[in-house]
Amino acid sequence: MIRPIGSPNAALLVFLFAWSFGFASGAAGQGRLEHLPSPAPSNSSLSRVVANEAGEIYLSWVSQDTEQATLAFSRLTSEDWDTPKVISRGNNWFVNWADFPALSVDASGMVAHWLQISAQGTYDYDIRARFYPKDNATWTAARTIHTDGISAEHGFVSMLPFDNGTTLITWLDGRETKQGNPLGAMTLRAGIFDKSGANVSEWELDHRVCDCCQTSSAMTEKGPIVVYRDRSSEEVRDIYATRLIEGAWTLPQPLHNDNWQIAGCPVNGPSVAAMNERVAVAWFSAKDDTPKIQLVMSSDSGQSFSDPIVVESPNTNGRVGTVILESNEIVISWMDTTDGAKIVLSRYDIKGDFLDITEVASSSASRRSGFPIIEAAGNSVYVTWTDISTTPQVKVARVDY
Repeated sequence: MIRPIGSPNAALLVFLFAWSFGFASGAAGQGRLEHLPSPAPSNSSLSRVVANEAGEIYLSWVSQDTEQATLAFSRLTSEDWDTPKVISRGNNWFVNWADFPALSVDASGMVAHWLQISAQGTYDYDIRARFYPKDNATWTAARTIHTDGISAEHGFVSMLPFDNGTTLITWLDGRETKQGNPLGAMTLRAGIFDKSGANVSEWELDHRVCDCCQTSSAMTEKGPIVVYRDRSSEEVRDIYATRLIEGAWTLPQPLHNDNWQIAGCPVNGPSVAAMNERVAVAWFSAKDDTPKIQLVMSSDSGQSFSDPIVVESPNTNGRVGTVILESNEIVISWMDTTDGAKIVLSRYDIKGDFLDITEVASSSASRRSGFPIIEAAGNSVYVTWTDISTTPQVKVARVDY
């Protein structure tokens, strides 16, 4: 059967979402908003939007019935969405509001992943993936990307097109929690996979990280950067970054010492975007029970970062996204829960000065509404989310700047 799972820290999330928020600050929105037709069927959710190098937009989603879950995608053309195509389906998937399938697309092909139950434990699941080399024009057989063979939690994947048709995949790996070590912690791992899905390289990037916050990665002029929520022995869970430089990963470093000490995972990962040497990272924290979204920027491919800019505080529960436009402006998506919940975009110039805010849609602070996802193509931002006002339905919008 399909096992829909909530957060392992549900009580914490209820607490986070229960704060009373005021209206988000900022000037009237300047982006031109257009709601697009959705190619996803009724009872769809867990959508992501991604662009290839040519700026073509792809939308993926999961639809469910009583028997199985289906991962599908569609490409946006000048006229409309292509006929949706199925990537995979199964009746033994781990379906989760915060840890959900992704699609990576570039000129060499596509890669898609989902989570599959591996044993009876509540959080025993594997990362399964299929690869679509463009020169073969067919999906490979599904494979498990990690090789530990241990029934444990594996998930919170980020995928990034890499060199010569390869893909960099980063994930949280719980193998050390099942090795008989009472101090075993969630780790952060990464691997490079070729077009057929073969593992070319694999590394452990950090031996102790937050258990269920999303990872995020981006390609800079000098190589990939990965951001994630760390976890210290004192339960400080701040945002860290590591970079692949000349074949070796740098020692993980904090983007800022928020010193958010929290006993459980907040299920609220960071988001990174890059364009040439410019990098932008946004994240949520709530030290002293004060919700806050912050933004830092880099002009040297992530070697150093600016002091944080406060995007919003305290009127948010996070769920951030980050993109960099062709104009070099930065757009951050986040949830404003002033009255119910709203999906909003905040825009900043290259110096970090605030420009404007655009309300995209009404939403819900419920876990069922998931995480809004954004992607940039030129000076447009595509947004996708799940509308749960009736039957769950994937929605799509574009904001032109």
